[in-house]
Amino acid sequence: MAIATIYVTLIMEGNKTFSQVPNQQKLRNEVKNQLEVLGFPELAQ
Repeated sequence: MAIATIYVTLIMEGNKTFSQVPNQQKLRNEVKNQLEVLGFPELAQ
């Protein structure tokens, strides 16, 4: 899911927070999963 990758990049750069990800469960789950895989689970809080 490309939009999830965009959100992950924005979160890692500090431009967005996880709480700013749209409240769509599939999208939030994918963003959280990608952050955890990349070693940033704390950013998915």
